[in-house]
Amino acid sequence: MRPWGRARWREVRGRVGSERRRPRRAICSLCRHTQVLIIEDCLARRRDSVEVIAAALVEKAGGAGRRSIARLLGRHESTVACWLRRFGEMAVRIREHFTAWAQVLDPCHEAIEPAGSPFADAVEAIGVVTRLAVRRFGPRAPFVLASVLTEGGLLATRAHPYRAVI
Repeated sequence: MRPWGRARWREVRGRVGSERRRPRRAICSLCRHTQVLIIEDCLARRRDSVEVIAAALVEKAGGAGRRSIARLLGRHESTVACWLRRFGEMAVRIREHFTAWAQVLDPCHEAIEPAGSPFADAVEAIGVVTRLAVRRFGPRAPFVLASVLTEGGLLATRAHPYRAVI
């Protein structure tokens, strides 16, 4: 991959306000396909930052409903419902993916305790990997790391969006 200009301008909504960004584009020198390079605090095909989406996921894992989450974040209920549905559909795969990353980061770490539902288990697995990564590499926001480890595809629509962990 090598640089290939920039993609179109996009608005990324954060917890407070929004920011216009123009992400970089790269091209594969072998197949000539181009890719938009997602900034690590964003997810593919999502207008809101990973921080906002993460807040919704953590609230849901804690038992909150989509209406109260939407009010809390100032987002439309259908947007929040979409995030929660997609994460819920992928929850088992997400938990497996992050459990594998936990093994890579620290083979001797304690077992990830069940949190009561597949959704909450997946959020807990992301939290455990974040704690292990912070101990090893230094501070980083939990769901920014989740975005990086899933290549921006935490809420992806593909059958299995994550590359195998080494």
